[in-house]
Amino acid sequence: MQYLKRVGLLVASLTAALANVSVWAEGTDADTDVTNSVSMSYSVNSVGQVATTSVTFEVDRKYVLNVTTSDTDWVTAVPGQTFASGNYSSIQFTVTNNSNDEVALRLALVDQGDTDVTGFPDSATAELISTLVTVWEDTDGSGTFNAGDQNLGNALGQLPVLTDPTFSEDESRDYYVSIDVDSAAAANLFETFTLIAAVTEVTGTSVVQTDDSGNSTVGVADPSINANTIAGVEEVFAEFASGNSEDLGFDFVAPAVVATADDDFDGQASNTSGFRTRIALGIAKHVEVLWDPVTGNKYDGAGALTGNNPKAIPGAILMYLIGVSADSGVDATTVLLDDDIPDTLVIPGNSNSVAGVELPLSVDIDINGPPDTTFTLDAGIALDDQQHVVDCATSTLLSEAFDAGPEIDDANLGDCDSGDTGYVVYFVTVDDT
Repeated sequence: MQYLKRVGLLVASLTAALANVSVWAEGTDADTDVTNSVSMSYSVNSVGQVATTSVTFEVDRKYVLNVTTSDTDWVTAVPGQTFASGNYSSIQFTVTNNSNDEVALRLALVDQGDTDVTGFPDSATAELISTLVTVWEDTDGSGTFNAGDQNLGNALGQLPVLTDPTFSEDESRDYYVSIDVDSAAAANLFETFTLIAAVTEVTGTSVVQTDDSGNSTVGVADPSINANTIAGVEEVFAEFASGNSEDLGFDFVAPAVVATADDDFDGQASNTSGFRTRIALGIAKHVEVLWDPVTGNKYDGAGALTGNNPKAIPGAILMYLIGVSADSGVDATTVLLDDDIPDTLVIPGNSNSVAGVELPLSVDIDINGPPDTTFTLDAGIALDDQQHVVDCATSTLLSEAFDAGPEIDDANLGDCDSGDTGYVVYFVTVDDT
């Protein structure tokens, strides 16, 4: 706003000209003195005369907060992750003071369950419900929690007062929300969080409740509009509402969640992001009867079905395949498989040295839901008393003897990056003794 005082009809045109000159720009500090001076010269009885006058106003305080997130998609959360272990994922928010003065802030965090987030792909259809939420300020800018960062605790709603709550003009800080996830959590569960920041007096911890333009923060009735004082500093909430319905307001006075969208000119701002669970490495076990001494082979020599349907009777030969698939967008490292084989009912391999037992060319297994994952059997796999391991990274076949037990112990599938598959296959004969 700009305030001009008429000094007289004789200088009206000069005053109008001054009014067209910008005396302050957006961002000018609050409480700044802005002075306009005008001078007038004239003659009386040929004697030159000069008259001057000036007017001064104070720049008012314009409160504008901004909360953004760098997340453009659901952040992956893996079952079993915990903040305490250092194996965690986080959503990230940046709070910026775009006011023309320093301000202090209060923050609140709201868990919105499986609410959709504008701009994120896919729809949130099932709620995750994390076992623990941790909010922290990334004071060193590393993106990971370190000793110097402020842990704001595990409670939702209004967060504790920041160690340094005062933000300078244009200052930004990053806040992270990390979650623990139950180890039994399924894939494609969603949890959505909204971070709300509110303007707070620099000298206290209570939010600014009203401004001088008739606006109020959430939960407070609108006040009367105050007249502008040229020599004083008025306060004005000047931020605009979020266009996203999931960005909520918060009542810092009560305090309580407000189930309405973020509004214009209420002294606070918010933004939303969320997690989706992905299974880092899916696993499934498949068993299939290949041959029995009465029916014969299920497959012919080319891997096609014969039409026979062998049964798991004593003397029958079965194939076990343990498949893993990193189909979730998450990498897994040093994948080891263990498998105890029940030695009371079955014994490893083709103990009766039956000739001509045929294998399928591939096996379909349901891992993490449809569609099935197809494992094409390596041509080097033999119907013998060995375990055959095909690793994820190179699909290299390694055949080796069972450990004592018999059992498969630490079968190494290597590193399974996103999109990789690997498997272990072995054969048993139903005990006929």
